[in-house]
Amino acid sequence: MSGKTAVRTREKWVDDVKVIACILVVLGHFFQSMTKANILPENDLYGWFNTTIYYFHVPLFFICSGYLYQMYSKVNSVGSWCKNVAKKALALGVPYATFTTATWVLKKVFSSSVNDQIGGLGDTLFLHPTAPYWYLYALFFIFLVTPTFSSVKVAAVGLIAALAAKVLILTGGGTAFMLYRQFSQTKSGLCSV
Repeated sequence: MSGKTAVRTREKWVDDVKVIACILVVLGHFFQSMTKANILPENDLYGWFNTTIYYFHVPLFFICSGYLYQMYSKVNSVGSWCKNVAKKALALGVPYATFTTATWVLKKVFSSSVNDQIGGLGDTLFLHPTAPYWYLYALFFIFLVTPTFSSVKVAAVGLIAALAAKVLILTGGGTAFMLYRQFSQTKSGLCSV
């Protein structure tokens, strides 16, 4: 058999960062569960720890995912975008749907023993993803709308557009965001006018 085989080298620093972030996720979820179940007290130390790890462990995952996406995914046409979306739907969608459905079934079967109740399966899969699988849900949509940037100049424009959108959302600007906020803050999701 002749020919060269493409060998994809792993980014060791990305693996190391993901290990640290995973440990923080496990600790964060463990302490949250223990305080929700009133096994551990919710004191200042818990509040500080919880706030501190949530400031950076989720952004670490997004930074690693974005870095790897930028390095290994090239989207430069509609065809390559469609191929990338299909690849991401399979790589992220299958585990998301599988584990979300399993979690939903377990929370329905053992509803009297769980800290957080859960809605319908369709609502959980498509509108209100359950922890910890919301990350896969969010990552898919980020990959859906974020192209790979071909140059630093184009990346700077993308960064400026993203920051402008974030400022608009944080300042309460934009009617779509205001409608979303009004809709999402009602008990049934329906606005009473």
